[in-house]
Amino acid sequence: MSKFSIEDDFINRRKTEYAISIYLPFDLDQITYPFRKKYDPIYNQVASHITLVFPFFTEKSLDELSALVTSVMNAYKPIPIELESIGDFYPKTPVIYWVTKDNQLLRELYINLYSKLGIPIPHKNFVPHVTLAREISTHRVEHVKDAIASYLPKESFEATSIDLVTPLANFKWVSVRTFSFDE
Repeated sequence: MSKFSIEDDFINRRKTEYAISIYLPFDLDQITYPFRKKYDPIYNQVASHITLVFPFFTEKSLDELSALVTSVMNAYKPIPIELESIGDFYPKTPVIYWVTKDNQLLRELYINLYSKLGIPIPHKNFVPHVTLAREISTHRVEHVKDAIASYLPKESFEATSIDLVTPLANFKWVSVRTFSFDE
């Protein structure tokens, strides 16, 4: 093994993976659970959520990350969120989701978190959503969407916090810090 590979391996072991999400309230998580259990092979790795910052690796400490996230959160009050219909990212990405109604505050929060964390924005067209199904074969997408849509109500809630999450060794994502919006 070359010296370069050993150094890369050492550096990568010091980095920690995180993401930032808004968890759905318990009653809405219960609505999504049966669909996710049936159609999402990783349903038990994370509770129902809206991802604001997609998984990233960093060498920053938890306290450093927390300070950066807090500095962004101080500019926001709780955000009203409306979940309305069903959508999908097929054929590009095999995901069926509960649509979040267009929300300028969520879009701004998304951009500001990436900016403060110094991470390039992965999706210029940010589509906040709650994943309900994934890895469904292309020919079954419409069937699965129809099976879910008739049971999926329009719902709304107020996001009062976001969570910094990290995966455990068993790939289950857990919150390591919760940041409340400024009341």
